[in-house]
This record gives sequence, structure tokens and C-alpha cells, in this order.
Amino acid sequence: MSQYIGRFAPSPSGRLHFGSLVAALGSYAVAKINDGKILLRIEDLDFFRCKKEYTRIILKELEEFGFYFDGEPYIQSEHTDVYYKVAKKLVTEGKAFYCNCTRSYLKTNTCQCLQKGLKEDSEDNLALRFIIPKVHQDFFEDEIYGQMSFPVPQESLTLIRRDKVISYNLACVVDDINQGITQVVRGSDLIDITTTQMCLYKALDADYISYLHLPLAMADETYKLSKQNHSPAVLDQGTPSEMLIKALNFLNQDIDGLSSEMSPKTILDKALERFEIKRIPVGKKVIA
Repeated sequence: MSQYIGRFAPSPSGRLHFGSLVAALGSYAVAKINDGKILLRIEDLDFFRCKKEYTRIILKELEEFGFYFDGEPYIQSEHTDVYYKVAKKLVTEGKAFYCNCTRSYLKTNTCQCLQKGLKEDSEDNLALRFIIPKVHQDFFEDEIYGQMSFPVPQESLTLIRRDKVISYNLACVVDDINQGITQVVRGSDLIDITTTQMCLYKALDADYISYLHLPLAMADETYKLSKQNHSPAVLDQGTPSEMLIKALNFLNQDIDGLSSEMSPKTILDKALERFEIKRIPVGKKVIA
């Protein structure tokens, strides 16, 4: 059996919020209890939203929480050539095509660019889109939820936007393959894109991996805790030790005997001794 390799992959569009901490804790703990590796990836390809200063802050805050990752952080923006190479390979194999449709056009119309046969050098502002295969797998096994089914709704998927931003789906799948990730542990807000990403795995001749989707930390019944919703920074709400215990409690773990007077490392070490996946709440949304 191959070694377990997991990852935590924050986007530096702001400081860590409570939902980020839950994802970091969940991915870290599951890797550790499987005697595996846990990698840190900074997903900073959206240069409109991501800032290098937030990368530095996130690295510092993760250290304050006592998380120690295997190897150096992988910074996506330092490896854009990897994603362009894969994208061009998909075009060469007839699995992707260039597109000049705008987002607003695609909201009400079907893209016809595949039939046009646009070339890369015909315009400066072409997007690149992946062709969803007619036959693909619409289900997967989640370690918490069991078998989940999500039909892939679109006929094609953006790989590189017209503004040259490399898409999350392309970079995520390419990195998970290249880094040998064996299981993705992430928030349930991303559960419905799993089958779409599996189409890319197949197109790249890679084996499917396993998934574990954590409950989504919600501010209330409507809004998830996220940077886009201007959620407060987690370390503005309490000390690292206090917020670690809160995150463990959110994941329904045994926090008996844990105290905010303990160091974050001590709390993590004690929590890992009794962390149980089966205790994680089976619910896509939980109010924090």
C-alpha cells in the first residue's frame, strides 16, 4: 500500500479565517493519523485577488497554530509553466480548444468555438476550455458521506481564462497528480466539483484519488465563513490555543482535558492521539 499523502491548499487572498483553520486541522490530522505526509500548497494563481503579503502572513499563522508541513511550501505562481504545458498537451490531443466567448455570453448561450477551430495566435484574449467527455463517471466515494453523485453540468470547462488566469480546477488537479496526493481533505463547498475534476484526471491518464469532505463552517444559515464574505481573521478572535480547541470541537473531536493554557503544539499532539474520522459531523454545513 502506498504512503498516504495529503495537502492543505489555502489561497492568499486574505488571512486565515475559522473555516481555513478547520480545513487545515482536518487535512493535517487525517494525514497524521494515517502515518502519512501533509504538504502545504499556496494557491495564488488568481493575481487579481492574491497577494504575496498574505502568503507570508498565512505561513506565519500556520506556524503559530503548531502545524509543521512536510517539505517546502509549493507556491503555484512559481510553476505556471507546468500548467501551460499540460493545457497545450490537452489541445494537441483534441481534449481542449480555444474560445473567445465572454462570461456574460456563456450565461445565456452555448459556446460554438470548438467548431470554429480557433488557433492560439489568432487573438490575444482567447480562453482555453476542456471538453467534458460524453462518457464520464458521475459518482465517487467520500470517506465521510459515502457514495456521492454529481452530474457534470457543463459541456466544457475553462482551463485558462481570457485574462490568462489559470483556473483552479486545472492547477488543483495537475498539482494533486504531480505531488502524488492520495486523498483530498477539503471543505464541502467543493464537493460538487469533484466529478468535474475527475474528468480531468481521466484526460491526463491519472488514477482517481479518494476524498474526504469536511463540514462547512457557516457564519449563519446563509453565509459560509470565507474571505469573499469578509470573515474575520481567526487569530483576531482568540489565541492559537483557544481557536484550535474551538476547531477541534467543531469537528466533534474529544477535547476533554485540553486547555487554552496549553501550547498549540501540545494541544495538537494530544488531539492527534484521539482524533477519529468517524466523529466528524456528517453535514455539509455547520454553524461555527
